[in-house]
Amino acid sequence: MPDLPAVLSVPLRLCVRLSFAVASVLTAPGCSAQAAHDGVEYREMRSGGRLYQVVRVDLTHAEVRLFWKDDAGRPFGSLAALDRWLGARGERLLAATNAGIFYRTREPAGLHVERGAPPLRPLNTSPDPPPGEGRGNFFSQPNGVFYISRSGTAHVVETSEAVRLQPMMREATQSGPLLLRRGTPHSLRGDTTVSRNAVAVCSDREMALVFAPRGASIRELALFIRDELHCPDALYLDGSISGLRVPSAHVHSDGEYVGMLAVTPRRGQRP
Repeated sequence: MPDLPAVLSVPLRLCVRLSFAVASVLTAPGCSAQAAHDGVEYREMRSGGRLYQVVRVDLTHAEVRLFWKDDAGRPFGSLAALDRWLGARGERLLAATNAGIFYRTREPAGLHVERGAPPLRPLNTSPDPPPGEGRGNFFSQPNGVFYISRSGTAHVVETSEAVRLQPMMREATQSGPLLLRRGTPHSLRGDTTVSRNAVAVCSDREMALVFAPRGASIRELALFIRDELHCPDALYLDGSISGLRVPSAHVHSDGEYVGMLAVTPRRGQRP
C-alpha cells in the first residue's frame, strides 16, 4: 500500500479534508461555514512517515500580509506578539508563520515588501552572503521570491525573474532555495530532518503554508507539496526555528522571528 496522507485530528470550527486516490472528502460537522467564509482550511497529514501541518488559503476570501515592525518601528519578534497586535486593532489572525531567512543583524536576508510600499529590504541577487554570515539555504541557487500581486494573486518566482516584477508586488518575501518550480524540485539533497516550513502556490488564488514540526528533509518537503498537495511552485522559508500559529486549531508553534507571513480575513467581509 502507498503511504497515503492521513488526517490526524479534526479541530472544531475547521473544515478538514482528505483526498485519497479515489476522490473522497471528509468534512467535520459544523465547520464548513467558517472554512468557506474565512477562506482557510487546516489539515494535519502524514506522508512518508512525516507529519505535516497544512494551511490552505483561498485568496478570494482571505488575505496574506507580510509583517516585520509595528507602526512605531518595533519588531514584532514572534507570531504570538503579532497575533496580540492584530487583535488590539480589531483584526483576527487566521494563521501565521515565519517568513524568509534573516541575518544575525535581525534583518531579512532578501526582499521584504509590505502593502505595496517601497521595499523595507531590497532584492538580494548576490550568490554569496555578506561578511560574517554563513551561506545557509538562502544562497542555494536558484533562490526565489513569494509575492502577492497588487491584484491579489499569489506567485513564486526565481530571483532573476523577480527583478522586473517588483512593481507588481504588494507583499513579498525572498528566501531559498526555490523549493519547487513548475513541479520540478530543487536539486539540493541531504537527509537532515529538522523542522521546516515553506509557502506553496497551488493556483493564482490558492496557496498553502506547510510546516513539518517533527522534521523532514528539504526534498521530502518539496515532494510532499508537489505530490500530496498538488502545488507546482513552492519557496522554502526556514528550518529548525520554524513555527506555525493557527489559533482556531490550537496550533501555537512559535519562535523569535524577523519577517512573518500572516493570513487574516479579507477586509470588508462580514465577521
